[in-house]
Amino acid sequence: MPKIVALTGATGFVGRIVLLDLLEQGYRIKALVRPGSLDKTLQHENINWIEGRLGDLASETALCADADIVVHMAGLVTARAKSDYYEINADAVGSLAQAASAAKVERFIYLSSLAAKKPELSDYAGSKRAGEGALARNLGDMKAVVVRAPAVFGAGDKATAPFYALIKKGWLPAPGGRGWRMRKLGLVHVDDFAAFITGACLGGLCDGRTVSPATKANITWPGFGLECAGAMGKRVRVFPLPLSLLYPIAAINSVTKRLFGKGHLTLGKLREFLHEDWSTPDEFVSETPLQLALKKTILVGE
Repeated sequence: MPKIVALTGATGFVGRIVLLDLLEQGYRIKALVRPGSLDKTLQHENINWIEGRLGDLASETALCADADIVVHMAGLVTARAKSDYYEINADAVGSLAQAASAAKVERFIYLSSLAAKKPELSDYAGSKRAGEGALARNLGDMKAVVVRAPAVFGAGDKATAPFYALIKKGWLPAPGGRGWRMRKLGLVHVDDFAAFITGACLGGLCDGRTVSPATKANITWPGFGLECAGAMGKRVRVFPLPLSLLYPIAAINSVTKRLFGKGHLTLGKLREFLHEDWSTPDEFVSETPLQLALKKTILVGE
């Protein structure tokens, strides 16, 4: 019998690709979906959709029952309050790990974030580090992999679509400030990321480790601009956004986010953007040329 993989976040940007990869490899899948959202899911004879919520004991128990592997990809990227981040990105990781351990799951793969290496920068980063700790405390006899994702990109990501739309027009906005040209980024295309999860991670090659896959492990903003230009065959101008503009916007967004749930660039997110080194180790770098991955992202539909 093919192994059963229990998924959270299967309807998300990364999750949809992971789901398709698993189906292609012949896995049977149990996937958690929010109540009332079944009409938005992919229907397949090898998928069993379970309506429920993270942090709910009955939902997590039903998801993990009979599963061989848990791939936990769901989480909050943006939230109104610190408590919201920690409820989903930390507490729910621990409760899901408890349910998986009780169900005798063999392996637990947790999608964290590279931001977790600097938990002091933001509530999001802190909650992802706390989630790693919650998993470690509730593993039992399970094998585990923590995947700290760098910046994930690809066609179909609504969050980054406006950013790549600007690049398509020949403009690359970058956070400014002192030393902005030397800030380091790690990037992974969504196809490479999904292949890493369903390949090396599910295959046991990363058990007991914290790992970060990449399409490009280390690149600066000017270097990224050159790669975008090469992908499109035209000039891309990198322009640094002054901190005198970014800080007031982030301060206002921090207030509107808490009060109304509106605004992405909060002070915490700005501190993440201004961190000098989000590069990754070069151990798990794909063979995909960055320009090819960018072409698939920027020039989608052409």
